[in-house]
Amino acid sequence: MIVHADARGWLTAQAGRGAAVVVFDPPYAVGSPVRGREDGAAGSVFAPFGFLHETLRAARHALREGGICIIFADWRRMPDMGYLCSTVGLRPSTCIAWTRKRPGTGGVLRSAWDPIMLAARGLATAVDRAAVRNVIEADYPTKRRHPYEKPAAIFETLLPRVCRPDDLVLDPFAGSGVSGEVAARLGLRWEGCDIDPAFVTADRNSAAPDG
Repeated sequence: MIVHADARGWLTAQAGRGAAVVVFDPPYAVGSPVRGREDGAAGSVFAPFGFLHETLRAARHALREGGICIIFADWRRMPDMGYLCSTVGLRPSTCIAWTRKRPGTGGVLRSAWDPIMLAARGLATAVDRAAVRNVIEADYPTKRRHPYEKPAAIFETLLPRVCRPDDLVLDPFAGSGVSGEVAARLGLRWEGCDIDPAFVTADRNSAAPDG
């Protein structure tokens, strides 16, 4: 179920849930960077710095020890995300190259890859330690249900590495709910929210945390 809620408030309410994974895929604005007192580590932030900081902090409190935050961002934003993680107690564990055969937009060269950072609360828990490269090749769906929809193959690769059956996955930017579809196939519990009512599938109160 995807409930209608703001990611920051919803994720804050998940504190102590002991999630194995938090999917962190906010809609970073593209355009002029924020400048001045809220500059990030790289000197530019393409989404409100305070919002990202507070939401990452809430993600840490929702994770269990060893739990993983899967952070999507492009190469321009990733230095700031790494810095923010360090300020809230999340430890960058690895960076994955997500590559695509079909290139996107670009000037001199067209974009065909993005980084995905895995940041852990403490030491990352690896359920599956098979020798898998930190490269995922997966094209966007030809018909996306949401502007920021990610390929299912990303979650099919990452979730089994860090989750056991019945583990909890939280997605505060759930969109089309692809991470939830993959979690269900893997026997994982999943909860998500989205601020856009067009993608909500449940009443907010029907999916409130237990207790």
